[in-house]
Amino acid sequence: MTDQKNTNLKSGTWGIVGVTALGAVMMSPALGIFGNFGPIALTAGNTTPLIYLLALLVTLPTAINFAMVSKEMPSSGSAYTWLWETTNPFIGIWIGWLLFGFFLIVVFLQPLLFGLFFNDLLRLLNVEVNYSHFVISIVLSSLIVAFFTYRGGNVSEKGSLADLLIQMILVLALALTVIISVIINKNIDTASLLSSSASGGGLTGISQALIFGILSFTGFNVIANMAEETKNPKKTIPRAIVLSCIIVGLYWIIVSWAYLIAIPLEQIKDAVRSDIVPVVLIAKKFWGVGDILIILTGLIASLGVYLATVLGSSRVIFAMARDGAMTHSLGKLNTRYQTPWNSLHITFVFTFIFVLIPAAIFGIYFTYMWWAKAVVFFILVIYIFVSIANPLFYYRFRKPEFSIFWNGIMGLVSLVINGYLLYKAFFVDCWKDDWINGKSVVVFALFWMVTGVLYVIRLKRGSPGLFLKKANYLDFNDNK
Repeated sequence: MTDQKNTNLKSGTWGIVGVTALGAVMMSPALGIFGNFGPIALTAGNTTPLIYLLALLVTLPTAINFAMVSKEMPSSGSAYTWLWETTNPFIGIWIGWLLFGFFLIVVFLQPLLFGLFFNDLLRLLNVEVNYSHFVISIVLSSLIVAFFTYRGGNVSEKGSLADLLIQMILVLALALTVIISVIINKNIDTASLLSSSASGGGLTGISQALIFGILSFTGFNVIANMAEETKNPKKTIPRAIVLSCIIVGLYWIIVSWAYLIAIPLEQIKDAVRSDIVPVVLIAKKFWGVGDILIILTGLIASLGVYLATVLGSSRVIFAMARDGAMTHSLGKLNTRYQTPWNSLHITFVFTFIFVLIPAAIFGIYFTYMWWAKAVVFFILVIYIFVSIANPLFYYRFRKPEFSIFWNGIMGLVSLVINGYLLYKAFFVDCWKDDWINGKSVVVFALFWMVTGVLYVIRLKRGSPGLFLKKANYLDFNDNK
């Protein structure tokens, strides 16, 4: 059942450890290496660890913007609520539309990854895989994630933390095996990080690789969506956002360097060109049959991110429905667990439709790559608007607390970085590609954005009173 009157999520269920772990799981220490280490090495070569460092440095300004705003306006709607309050409801609801698309598509990616690892596991068991096995993997992973998310934050927090520790330990264990083996054999190359000649494509190669590095950090913003359910959110949320980025970023720098010295660079590049995950080759070389642990880690990691993204998606849908920006039924809570069951229902329904059907037509890997590009487009647009919301909010509502550095400079730096990345990745590089792999992604993203504008216009005509009230029933002026 859902509660007809209660519109408040269960508060105080998440602590600093839980929400930091949730953000880290969303970025996924394991998948950040499995998915992006190869493409980064392909263009950046031996400077791959440096790319992860640069990605961390350019992500931190955006993370700081999220932290500065969320500590004053803790809301499950995150950027949707912030832009509603700092600019106007029209822009806020439009950003909510983008968040709705972003979180739903990120959810799509996780069962697709789980299915790929699931099929690899079956192949190790000498099972001839087909589409039916992929369907089984989608059902299995969804049932596991539903068990945690429908029951509420406490269970999800424990599941997220356990998942984070398991994947980080296993991926780090392989890295330590490589380091110890290389030291024993005295083959370590301490100069590889600074070798510009090995970067592959020079400055252009580093620039292209940096896109994948920043993609690895996409997801920390899910922490902001848990603000209403967090203990002391004004302190906990900002710390969790920044901590999750720093912890995972430093982890990737160390692990990527270890993996880089494990096998020859050309072998890593050949693996990428052959659609083989380089880490699997590394595991086979140093662990033998223990490479199954890498596959299991991939399964666990994708489940963890699946869980985190379902939480984020359902909270955005819930927040918009609670405000009247979506059908009211999606803004109701389960009376027992105080979780947005109807929002969870719609998230899982969309996932099954837009994962199973495209995968049956175009294949699992292609479907994953296509949706992944759309994710990056949406999140960069959202980052740009949050960069605007940070200084604007403090100037309008916290003027005595306005900081030239934390609000002004950080907002400007984040705006410039994300604006450039959006232009370079999509309107230059992606648009140069063919229709299916490149142009169609840009057209879809622009279509979604324009549809969002039309949706808000229609909503304003039908419910003009909605645009005169505060988002999420939040009176942040009283929360000083």
